[in-house]
Amino acid sequence: MSTLLAVVMLGGMFLAGIGFWALGQWLRSRGYGDRLDKIDAKVTKGQQFTSRLLGPLGGGFVGIARSLSRVPLLGNRRSRDMWDDLEETERQRRKDRT
Repeated sequence: MSTLLAVVMLGGMFLAGIGFWALGQWLRSRGYGDRLDKIDAKVTKGQQFTSRLLGPLGGGFVGIARSLSRVPLLGNRRSRDMWDDLEETERQRRKDRT
């Protein structure tokens, strides 16, 4: 039952994405492209601000989770490897950004 619910939710999100895309295309064809571009600029600016504000918290979360995965009763080798890979990916992303 829960698998069916998950598939239905995933399908609903996919259809919502297609619906928003179609709405945007319809609005652009009606001549609202400039307004949509202004909205896009504001949303992008907000996303960048949020990313700068919350970005360091993501790195802190990785550090805390990695520390917890090394505690004998709370972690195992596979979870340690996963956190090591995630930390390395984050390090590469930061290196590429600078």
